[in-house]
This record gives sequence, structure tokens and C-alpha cells, in this order.
Amino acid sequence: MFLLWLIMRKNIFLFCLFLFSFFLTIKSWSDLSSDTIYLTWKGDPTTTMTVQWISSLDQRASVVFYREKNQNRWFRMIGETSPLPFSSKYFIHSVELTALQPATEYIFKIITDAQEYLFQTMPADLHSSIQFVEGGDMYHDEIAFVARTCQEAAKHSPDFALLGGDIAYAVSSARDKHQDIERWITWIKNWHSTMVTPQGRLIPVLSAIGNHDLIGHYDQTLAQAALFKALFPSSNEKTYRTVDFGNYLSLFILDSGHAQPIGGEQTRWLHFNLKQRLNISHRFAVYHVPAYPAVRPFHNKQSVAIRRFWVPFFERGNIQLAFEHHDHAYKRTHPLLHNRIHSQGVIYLGDGGWGVEKMRQPRKHLPNKMYIAQSASERHFIQVILTPFSQIFKVMTDQGELIDRLDHFLQVEESILQN
Repeated sequence: MFLLWLIMRKNIFLFCLFLFSFFLTIKSWSDLSSDTIYLTWKGDPTTTMTVQWISSLDQRASVVFYREKNQNRWFRMIGETSPLPFSSKYFIHSVELTALQPATEYIFKIITDAQEYLFQTMPADLHSSIQFVEGGDMYHDEIAFVARTCQEAAKHSPDFALLGGDIAYAVSSARDKHQDIERWITWIKNWHSTMVTPQGRLIPVLSAIGNHDLIGHYDQTLAQAALFKALFPSSNEKTYRTVDFGNYLSLFILDSGHAQPIGGEQTRWLHFNLKQRLNISHRFAVYHVPAYPAVRPFHNKQSVAIRRFWVPFFERGNIQLAFEHHDHAYKRTHPLLHNRIHSQGVIYLGDGGWGVEKMRQPRKHLPNKMYIAQSASERHFIQVILTPFSQIFKVMTDQGELIDRLDHFLQVEESILQN
């Protein structure tokens, strides 16, 4: 009626102004939605995919249309829309696609965007190889540094990305009482535009929580981590979880004292879940604060707690390698058992620097850091290639330079070769 009144009154100026404002608003919302689409997993990576995006209007439509790449029939899945925690103007849309086929490519689009996107589910069994990229400590400085590393990582066509926290540095200090939401929006937009394989697949992301990802940094509760939980949802509603890929890979994503204590419930959970997965070929832990830091003091509070509560369970043959972050340097430890170098020990790989402009210098020559086998002051990510019998870790700079490599052959292969 308002438009009809304007036309009848021949108030062309007001009519044009109304249309301009209307389409500008819709375009702003549409652009934000289409620019912030990303993938993660709440459930089984072989049969599900969670599609998420951000909008700036209270639009309650969270709908994804999807189909197998080689099929014509479209399906529809309705998800949830919620206010983005700690924000008064953004909403997060989350749609979990279920009952998918393993190792299958799917095309999808969201209800507010005609653009079609591509993803692939993980295989149910590991017959040949899979690969993922790993890193942390991302949007510390300019987003250009993050983008450069993302673009280099995406060139390798990883099946997914595993992050170790401090994603957007939206909480700059422990005294901050708010999240800088715009930094999260910028990071998500960058991830959407850069973490795409040469084949056009969007790369799903899983992440552990870091101190800059929640209000208060350390010794907080899940309430302070509400935004992180919304962006990286899990079925158990915790900031620690296990993600199982068929019968070949288990990721233990842990909270190094941020929204959950290191000891107590989390340690009991870790012990139980490690024991349940002794038959899984590849078993890795990922968390933010390192047990064996490259830069920070060996006896800092969180590192001491991790060595006390988690490392003994890592060392009982349950974890083959732990990804660590936080120190803004690269380090690889010797295999460690009871804090000593031992061939049957656990290797700790890290220490974060995906998007940090000025990396720190590892202190490998200090008496209490002789556990460091290799180190560098380089911005980097880790490419992980898994086969039924081997694990290959390639540490790459944002320029594509290989700075370290670790090849690990599983014991099952050794027994087969002996026969």
C-alpha cells in the first residue's frame, strides 16, 4: 500500500529512495550471508556436514538445498537460526546435513544465495590416503597474513583443516569484557574465500579453543565460550570432544584450561575415550597451550597441568602425536616418555603461527628445552598425509617452502613386512 501511495502521488524521488534503501538492505544481508558460508562437523564426518553462515538480519530461514554431484535430485534440510552470542546485530545459521554417502561430492546452496558450492564427505574406510592441514594462532595481525597461509594450504587440496585455537584474536586481553565480533566476521569471510581447493571444494574446519577465543582467557566457564561454541559446534556441547573418522582416525580436541579445567572431568573423559579407541590406526590430540613449549617457560601453569594430567595417558600407547600452539614459533620435539627422549615416546608438533606477522624465536638451547628436535621462526601450517600404514607430516611456510618433514610408519606395517 505504501508503494502504491507513492506511485499514485507520483513522488518518484521518494519511490526511488525507498527502492534503493530496500535493495541496499537486502544486498547487505545477502552479501554477508554468501560471504560467510563455511563448513564444519558436529557429527560423523563420513555421513554428515554442517553448513553455517552469518546474517545481519533476524531472518529465520536456515535452509540448505543439496544433491550429489552426479545426481539431479535436490534435497532440502532445515536448520536453526540463533542470535550470535555477544552480538546485538548478527545471527548464525546452522544446518546439519545427515544420511550422506561417504567419500561423495555434494553440491549445495543456501536459501538466500543462488551460488552453488561443493563439498566432499570423508571415506568410511582408509584404503589409500587422506590429508588435512593443521595450524593455529591466526588473525593476530593483518588478515593478509592469514589469507596468504590459507591460500598456500588450500593448494594441497586438503580434506579438512584442524586448528588449535586463537582464531580471530577477538578478545585481546584477559581484562576485555567483550568479543570483537567484526574480527570474527572478517576471519570467516577470509576462510570462505581462501580455503577452497583447486577443484572448487570448500574445506571443512574443526578447531580447539584458545585463550583469545573467549572472554577471560583462562579458568572460565562455557558461558564465556558461547561464541566459540556457536561457530564450532559439537554434539556434546563442550569445548572438548572426539571426532572419529570411520575406523581409521580419531581426533581428541581438547581445552587447555580456558572454558574447562585441564584436570578433573576432562581428564577422566580423555582417559575413557582413549581406551575406547586403541584399535584406531591414527590417533592425534590437538589443543592450544603446549605441554612442551618452544618459547614460554617450561613451568607455566597450563603446561605443568597438561604434563601432569594428560601426558601420562598420551604415553600409554594411545596418542601417536599431539599438535600444540600458542607460542608463535615452530617446533618438533623428540619422542618423549616421562619427560625424557625415548624412541617409544610421543612427538609434540607446533607451536602455532598460521597468521602471525612476527614469529618468535624458539629457545631450544635452554637446559629445560633440550626436548626440541627441530625448530624455526617461520609462519607455517602442517600438511598431514595418512595412509593405512604411515603418517607423513610436512611443515610448510606461507610461501610453500618445506621447513621440516616427519615420516612415521605404523607398527602394523612393520609386522606385515616381517612376515
